Amino acid sequence: MAIKNRKGIFYTYFDPFKTGQIGLKLDVKTKSEAKQIEGMILRACRTGNYSGLDGAGREACIRMFGSKGWECPPELGGALRRPTEELTLWKAWSLFLKYPEIRTSKARERHEAAIIHLVQHFGREQLIKSIWVPDLKVYQSERLDEGAAPATVNWEMATLSRLFGVLIEMQAVDVNPVRLVKRLSVKASERQAYLSMGDVPLIAGKCPDWFQPMIWAAYYSGMRRGEILELTWSQVNMRDRMITLKPTDTKEGHWKRIPIRRELGAILEEVGRVRILGVDHVFLLNGKPVDKETFKNCWPRACEKLEKAELLKEPWPRFHDLRHTWKTNARRSGMDPEIREAILGHSERGKSVIERYGRISDQELLNAIDSMTFDHGETEIFVASGKKPPLKNSEHFLNNEGGKRKSGCRHATPTS
Repeated sequence: MAIKNRKGIFYTYFDPFKTGQIGLKLDVKTKSEAKQIEGMILRACRTGNYSGLDGAGREACIRMFGSKGWECPPELGGALRRPTEELTLWKAWSLFLKYPEIRTSKARERHEAAIIHLVQHFGREQLIKSIWVPDLKVYQSERLDEGAAPATVNWEMATLSRLFGVLIEMQAVDVNPVRLVKRLSVKASERQAYLSMGDVPLIAGKCPDWFQPMIWAAYYSGMRRGEILELTWSQVNMRDRMITLKPTDTKEGHWKRIPIRRELGAILEEVGRVRILGVDHVFLLNGKPVDKETFKNCWPRACEKLEKAELLKEPWPRFHDLRHTWKTNARRSGMDPEIREAILGHSERGKSVIERYGRISDQELLNAIDSMTFDHGETEIFVASGKKPPLKNSEHFLNNEGGKRKSGCRHATPTS
């Protein structure tokens, strides 16, 4: 038995008939009251005598029988209740999306993408209660066979786990089977990438004009794709050369200040020459903010063009590799690690008490970004071995059009 307080609402998790744990919401204000009602309901269920329940206990007990579709005892005023309609995966998903915490979640779109694969595998009419551990292990295996990365499968399983968690809070199911399944190891899909200062413009040159400023925003700032897409002029202070993101704007949920390097400042000034009345977003396409679906196709299409021109071989670089490249350039430039992580947005991870009391000034951030250099070697992409064998020691990754400078990309399999 256990009493849980979830945002001021008390729930009991107990097994009144020794058939499996049940979650039941209790209409009480204190934990002691919840324990008292839990004990009363448990005794009534075990003895079959419900006449001694008080008002709150009766109400909770009636809800329990009703939600389970069980026959309601005469002492609780009832005749036989019809079993409730079985919950399918598709109906459960609809309830999930309407749940307050999910409706406003930043991860909503990622959850929606994950459910597509879950529904394709299990089917819309799959009963939620029938999904159990062996089914989930089969799902993991089949998704890997389809070529999905372990991290992707883990996210899809996390989405399903979150769905079960919501259903438990709604008293629609009793257990979350996903918690009984181990996460897949992501070590087999580890990836390290660095793009040289000469190769980035080659990729950018194959992208649409409206897309190129976002490439340089990532290259010179280390910002994430989502932060770039959602960047607004109200977050940009061109005079002080500082971008300020609120906790609601970042993945970490913390304030973040990103110094604007002068090259990036010139790009932002150029972009800002075309402003649309009533639209505060920095990066636009046809007068509207760039949507994620349009964004995500540009980079791979550019890589495809370069591959056809025999300037690029798999594995292709990814847009997110620009963030990895920024971090590598910052480290190789000798940037203070604490300042580097603060700009990236990782400054809260593993901070000591001493570090938490230290404040990094705007001037320190600007000095760091101004002293940063970006020409620190050739393009390198290291990928762990997978279903497609990685290329080893390819002669050239990207060549400039004149052929004077060659950038070798080593595709290697890390040794254990």
